[in-house]
Amino acid sequence: MNKRAYTPLLLGVSMAIGLWLGSGVNHPFEKETSENWNKVEQILQYVENDYVDNVSRDKLENGVIAFLLQRLDPHSLYISGEKLDAANESLDGNFEGIGVQFNLRKDTVYIVNVIAGGPSEKAGLKPGDLIVKVDTSVIAGIGLNNEMVMGLLKGPSGSSVNVSVQRLGQGLLLDFTIERGQIPISSFDAIYMLNDSTVYVRLAQFSLTTYDEFKERVYPLKTNEVKAFVMDLRGNGGGYLDAAVALADEFLAGGQLITYTEGKNRPKREYFASKKGKFEEVSLSVIIDGYSASASEIFAGAMQDLGRAEIVGRRSFGKGLVQEQNEWDDGSATRLTVARYFTPKGRSIQKPYDSFSDHELSANDTIEGGINPDLWVENDTSGITWFYAELVHSGALNEFSYAYRDEHFAELQALGSEEFIVDFNDDDLKTAFRLFLTNKKVPFLEYEWNRSIDKIALRSKALIGRSLYSDEVYFKLINQKDPFVLKAQEVFVKPKPKASV
Repeated sequence: MNKRAYTPLLLGVSMAIGLWLGSGVNHPFEKETSENWNKVEQILQYVENDYVDNVSRDKLENGVIAFLLQRLDPHSLYISGEKLDAANESLDGNFEGIGVQFNLRKDTVYIVNVIAGGPSEKAGLKPGDLIVKVDTSVIAGIGLNNEMVMGLLKGPSGSSVNVSVQRLGQGLLLDFTIERGQIPISSFDAIYMLNDSTVYVRLAQFSLTTYDEFKERVYPLKTNEVKAFVMDLRGNGGGYLDAAVALADEFLAGGQLITYTEGKNRPKREYFASKKGKFEEVSLSVIIDGYSASASEIFAGAMQDLGRAEIVGRRSFGKGLVQEQNEWDDGSATRLTVARYFTPKGRSIQKPYDSFSDHELSANDTIEGGINPDLWVENDTSGITWFYAELVHSGALNEFSYAYRDEHFAELQALGSEEFIVDFNDDDLKTAFRLFLTNKKVPFLEYEWNRSIDKIALRSKALIGRSLYSDEVYFKLINQKDPFVLKAQEVFVKPKPKASV
């Protein structure tokens, strides 16, 4: 049966379930099955028995469930068993695979980086290698996408996969057997000292491992000289509520309300700071943008309501709904919205559903929801031209950066990350990039080159630094000219003095 025939069938059954949705049924799993649930079952049975073409009952039920949940709100969803592990990976803080970062270059898997200490590094793979074969199958030039590549390379710990790679300067393919393992996913993109007295943390997500990582990696930076802290939550789509509460507790005095949740069938639950935090006496600023959501907004909202931090950046996404995940006997799962969360002053962060396409709102926008920053920062458009935008979106800038990295790999890696940041000459990149464009016959206007080349060189250097060393090197370079980070360093909120007794 083709998709066109299947769509009205699915919509018809979904409409029947939609009618049930407004019927006031209290719980779908009670022993006393309601008349409306009988109707849904009867419709499914009728379709299975009498529809003109063969119908997969499982497929139909899964489609109906997914459609039903999507009709409730933008965040309730159904996850099939095949996709559940992938959906949970970032929140669990690890996945099982070979431990490489890759992209697709000319329909071939190009290894951007190998994860330190991971299976691929142990087996001998290097950045710049092109994966041509997996086991006995040639995978170059067959129209792969990222999902297909991950399906070939990921797998349970202890299992093995054979790969054949083309390496720069090597004529023959090199064969490797890689034993897959647990690959950690860090919650943090960068943790370092902006200066002698200021800690900078860029947090990518709130996962099961976030708080443990924070204690392991951020605690050692806390010395008597540390007076300020920049928490960068841009692009952080949220995660676990408990992780956000634990992190907020590090900056708040015991007994302060961080957030509370409440729903029709979920009584009000309050979350308080409960212990002496490591950074209670450090000045704080928090950076957000239109992609900071959920747990990020819990953290930022608490700091704003309690007067603990200056919130810098752009209006946050506006996700104030709590999802509860249930896993079912067939391996699938549902994430159902069961409550809303609120800031300490009772503000609901949830944005109206019909405005969810507006991630980057203006300072004067009247749409409710989200966290409105105390200090609005405009995006940096200096150096942005059509020429620059085309280089980024076409992938040409990435292609040049990795090609330059491959050609100069040994000498660049010998520098070490700090020497690379401070001493690597951007002029060499500019000269090499102009030659790259000439050889590729990429046209450009001289005034656009002059306006954009500093920005191009910085981004290229940051990409090279990330692939050679770490994400942290990338952000150390980019943050040097980032208006959000520069502004956040000017507007710290000092902790309030403790009352004397």
